[in-house]
Amino acid sequence: MRPISLQGSIAIFWLAAPLLIGCGPTNSTIHLHGHVTYDGQPVPNGTIYFEPDTTAGNSGHGSVAIIRQGAFDTREALGVVGGPHLVRIEGYDGIAHGDNADGQPLFPTFETKAELPASSSSIDFDVPKKKK
Repeated sequence: MRPISLQGSIAIFWLAAPLLIGCGPTNSTIHLHGHVTYDGQPVPNGTIYFEPDTTAGNSGHGSVAIIRQGAFDTREALGVVGGPHLVRIEGYDGIAHGDNADGQPLFPTFETKAELPASSSSIDFDVPKKKK
């Protein structure tokens, strides 16, 4: 029996790779919608980022949603996977200023952790006002 050459080994790897990728756990994409408030008021404009928390064992793609009049919906983007996530929120006053159509920042980028549901649903976020 002849040993497999380096080129043959590489070819076998590339043929088998799609099969191996499909064998792992699957994270289904879900869609979330909800509201984002700052100090109890709707955030006029902004962006909310969802990143699976790999330190908590979650994996999958991240996602982003636009905040308009305090509401967001991931159906306008990729959707998200359920489970533990790192969430970042940027909020603006909605008054166009120069080149920035979203306006002035309302707060520094807010970061939190959230356990996202396993099926499509609603989730709300409140950015607390920092005490001086």
